[in-house]
Amino acid sequence: MRIRQSSHNTRNEVSTVRKAIAFGAIGLVTTLGVAVPAGAVTSSNVTPAAHVTLMSRTTTIKHVTFKGTYSGKMALLWTSSGVTASSVAGHGTGTYGANTIKGSGGGSAASSCDPFSGAGNLVGASGLKLSIVSSSKTQACAINSAAPTPVTVNGVAKILSGTGRFKGSSGTLTFKGSFTVQNTTAGSTESDSFNATISGVVTIKTIR
Repeated sequence: MRIRQSSHNTRNEVSTVRKAIAFGAIGLVTTLGVAVPAGAVTSSNVTPAAHVTLMSRTTTIKHVTFKGTYSGKMALLWTSSGVTASSVAGHGTGTYGANTIKGSGGGSAASSCDPFSGAGNLVGASGLKLSIVSSSKTQACAINSAAPTPVTVNGVAKILSGTGRFKGSSGTLTFKGSFTVQNTTAGSTESDSFNATISGVVTIKTIR
């Protein structure tokens, strides 16, 4: 079902906003687990003149269960063709102290449930950071046919990189979120509160 505006705005604008906003709310993503080390290999070559020992590096792989719960604010900008979440920032509790999320995103109008795209970071006080980007499986859905209306977000985020304890990270995280759209008039802006949960498995590969 397409979204109907309570004002003269088009249905497309409403759906676009929902998906774009949802992206911002997410922000994205979170758990840590058990390390599975790979053994070191040592080889040697002995000659009459000398004894040479070559040792390979050790690769350690950790599969970390990641969980996080966040809340915060997102800034939205509406246009005639869609919506942009120019800023998404939240705080909460996450694995390895990843207690802050930041991001941005957007989408174009199509229906009451639409995919959206965006990117963000999970950041910790110790300097650790996990960079993520939403996948094509991410969408936002408006509950009602006219604004103001609650919007729910469900999606998957791909881990691009990490620093600190997340150095050498890869994997995917799923997220769920919600927020309420107040107005979908083209040219208008608003600041909305959001709540989001992030979970999944982070693979951390360390070479020494």
